[in-house]
Amino acid sequence: MASSLTVAGFLWAALSVTAAILCCTGFYMPFWIQGRLLGKVDAYFSSFRRCNYPRIGLHGSVEIVEECGRYAGFWDIPSPWWKASTVLVGTASAISLLVAVTAAAACCVTYVIHTNTAKIAGGLQILAAFLILIGTILYPIGWDNQEVRESCGNLSHVYQLGTCRLSWSLYLLVVAFLLLVVCFCLSFCASRVRVGSFRI
Repeated sequence: MASSLTVAGFLWAALSVTAAILCCTGFYMPFWIQGRLLGKVDAYFSSFRRCNYPRIGLHGSVEIVEECGRYAGFWDIPSPWWKASTVLVGTASAISLLVAVTAAAACCVTYVIHTNTAKIAGGLQILAAFLILIGTILYPIGWDNQEVRESCGNLSHVYQLGTCRLSWSLYLLVVAFLLLVVCFCLSFCASRVRVGSFRI
């Protein structure tokens, strides 16, 4: 099987796949911030999922449900800023995954990527990086909601985590952002095939 990718193109493809995996994992896993619920159990939040939450028991007492899950529906997400973050980072994940699949295919099949489509793919990757950036900037604006305050204390507010701390899923998104920027730069020299060189 032949490929139209250059050496830089193979690196671009490998980094594209890595960035997509990190982006999708960072988006889906609910470990963006970590707090402590009722001083007993660690609680984790992302833009649309959480782990461990309080519930009123049968006798009116508060009990902690130790499980991870998403909110029942989009409108149940406790902050409009988290809703926006979910849409933006989710879209970035889908875009990065689409480009990664295309880049991986270009490693084995000739003419999947030529110079113009490589630049378009790079443009999509910088768009995905921009969406991750905006989504993660908007996310802390929602730290003043009641669910976060239950785990992070009343000091939690916009861009103030209180007693909580950032967790590993958010760091995956930061690395994915950086890799997508690198991929954008590499996309300009990813293919050796120009548009006019196709033969029918």
